[in-house]
Amino acid sequence: MEISILGSAGSEAPGQNSPAFLIDDCLLLDGGTVGLALDRIARCSITHVLLTHAHLDHFKGIPFLLDNLVAMNPACNLQLMSGREVISDIRKHIFNNRIWPDFTLIPSPQSPILSYRTISTRTPEAIGDYRIVASKVNHTVPAYGYLVEHVSGTSLVYTGDTGPTEAIWEKMRGHDVKALIVEVSFPNELISIALATGHLCPSLLEAELHKMPKIPEKIFISHLKAPFRAKIEAELAHIPHVSLELLEEGKSFRIP
Repeated sequence: MEISILGSAGSEAPGQNSPAFLIDDCLLLDGGTVGLALDRIARCSITHVLLTHAHLDHFKGIPFLLDNLVAMNPACNLQLMSGREVISDIRKHIFNNRIWPDFTLIPSPQSPILSYRTISTRTPEAIGDYRIVASKVNHTVPAYGYLVEHVSGTSLVYTGDTGPTEAIWEKMRGHDVKALIVEVSFPNELISIALATGHLCPSLLEAELHKMPKIPEKIFISHLKAPFRAKIEAELAHIPHVSLELLEEGKSFRIP
């Protein structure tokens, strides 16, 4: 699996865009940044979006992506996947023909550019060469993390936004998780804000590592709030016995 980092920041600033991770050019994890990072051909290659939750920074690229697809590639179809509550929020509050068009009817109800697929945390979902295991995580709104397993047997886990949590680590058991993308939004001095807003700081991440059945070979850090990036990076360096890497947009990594 090749993962392209379209955006990975926890707040926007010059050179730092909202989270979106593209797997093998077809499967998108969140959609905070899409159109700004992909050309016309690449945008149409995306067939599925796994949305962690309905907060704007994880979703705001999708409405513009659909708008572009209708204009340039109306035969494309994008399937938006998430838990029932997240899909409901998107349908009710975004694609409601007031805030943004209902793309499940465009260019026609018979052949729409957008479709929805509700994911259960009890049953894995198949998407081509991938098997998706969803898990609820601990955020201020209904939110999901995902284990993406390739037919080769290797897996990637993406938490999306979460504070201290349990279930997603248990879902790793029995899977060959080669890489983890996990958020760290605040420095340790703001641990109270991290807990109140459903996020992690370095000390909270260290505690989460001890909950995992096996620590993945590669751990990538996302969702850093721009004003605290240097401080968070310095504090992460003090977590012992683990190698952590801050994600940089425009780059990619491969897991075998």
